[in-house]
Amino acid sequence: MKHPNSSKNILIILAGLLLSSQAFAQFDIGADVVSRYVWRGSDFGNSVSVQPALTYGAELGGGTLEIGAWGSFAIASAAANENDLYISYSSGPVTFVVTDYFFPAYTGDDAFFDYAEDGGHVLEAGAGFSAGVFSLSGYYNFSGADPDNSIYVELGITPPYEVEGIELGLFIGAGNYVYVVEDDFAVCNIGLSVGKDNYSAGYIVNPDQKTSFLVFAVSL
Repeated sequence: MKHPNSSKNILIILAGLLLSSQAFAQFDIGADVVSRYVWRGSDFGNSVSVQPALTYGAELGGGTLEIGAWGSFAIASAAANENDLYISYSSGPVTFVVTDYFFPAYTGDDAFFDYAEDGGHVLEAGAGFSAGVFSLSGYYNFSGADPDNSIYVELGITPPYEVEGIELGLFIGAGNYVYVVEDDFAVCNIGLSVGKDNYSAGYIVNPDQKTSFLVFAVSL
């Protein structure tokens, strides 16, 4: 189903939330430089990428509202551009998020205002829960250019390990994204992440694609 006014409606909702949330409201900017953009076990672009972010956060109803834009732009591959909008709400251990994925080619006809199945967007709803060292999240594509309504789930573990500021994370994820997995539903993202200060690295295995990645990132 085509939604010609979806982008306008999203902007109106975001503007209303901005005006109604004044306590502890702030903007923030940042960027990561990554050796590869690996998303849920799959490499996008096969290139070093710059990933800027612009966020607005505010306290709302006892929780935290965040509205943001996030992108990934490959240095050596014009086909690996991504420019997303999202809105999330966190309260205690629970987080809800809706993401508008958009993949511009910058050809002059990128279908930014087209939310149909053959348009330029994928709309995804997600939820996450954390308890102690464990976290569980799930995501569902409910509209846009994903007629299969793909699903992805991930379990994370943060071991209580602290040596000279090093943080560890373990994760395993599975899904049925046609551009990530070859089967209907498969484990596609197993890995270890290590972070210290503004630097991080991750070793990732995708059993479905029978491959692995070692990714390095610097946060600016």
